[in-house]
Amino acid sequence: MRRPVVMIHGLWLHASSWDRWVKLFTDRGYAALAPGWPGDEPTVQATRDSHGATSGGKVSDISDHYACIAGDLPAQPVLIGHGLGGLLALTLASRTHAAAVIAMEALLVSARPLTRKPAPGLGPATLSRDEFRAVYGCTLSREESDRLHEQWAIPAPQWARRDPVAPAPLTSRPGELAANSSRGPVLLVASGESERLADASRTVGARQLLVAGNDLVLFPDRGPSLNIDSGWRLVAESCLSWMDAHEL
Repeated sequence: MRRPVVMIHGLWLHASSWDRWVKLFTDRGYAALAPGWPGDEPTVQATRDSHGATSGGKVSDISDHYACIAGDLPAQPVLIGHGLGGLLALTLASRTHAAAVIAMEALLVSARPLTRKPAPGLGPATLSRDEFRAVYGCTLSREESDRLHEQWAIPAPQWARRDPVAPAPLTSRPGELAANSSRGPVLLVASGESERLADASRTVGARQLLVAGNDLVLFPDRGPSLNIDSGWRLVAESCLSWMDAHEL
């Protein structure tokens, strides 16, 4: 039986941003899938046109959505998440009895708010090109950052702009990540930007991820877009090598 792999996208990105990963993991023999958040439309444009009908939902709704998906799989999955998706993967591990977790740029989400002020109005909003560059494309050329924005940027809820750590339903009790024996090994994948911010952060979430005894792969010259930019394959191959080492 092929090992299921569930990929969870982060804020302001559509699930199709995982398409290349899904193909690579499928070619390597895994049953890979990348479901969107509850209510996301199948395409980027349709999600934009619906104004992110899903995006105003609570984090607990998103967590429950992925827990149901993982629970319906024929074998324990490997959960792979990016940004907030990485935190979701970590906190879903015990609920789904995950075989393993790979959390990318979860340190970045734990260390700071992604933007400094809410957009006008109360509904979900897509990042502007400048905001997207500040959040994801800070180490990329303007051309590449703008291309990624055009390809995959979708609306996200307003709490994403103001909360410095994951919302309350996601936060773990002290020691939970280290002590939880109901999930498999954990790999943290971090860029140089997220490591710098986590080291400087006073938030419990960032410190806890660093000291929980998890494996860490650092890409010091990369930024938060490391799973979607032109260097994505190096990151994906690193994850596959780690999974091979753990016989997943």
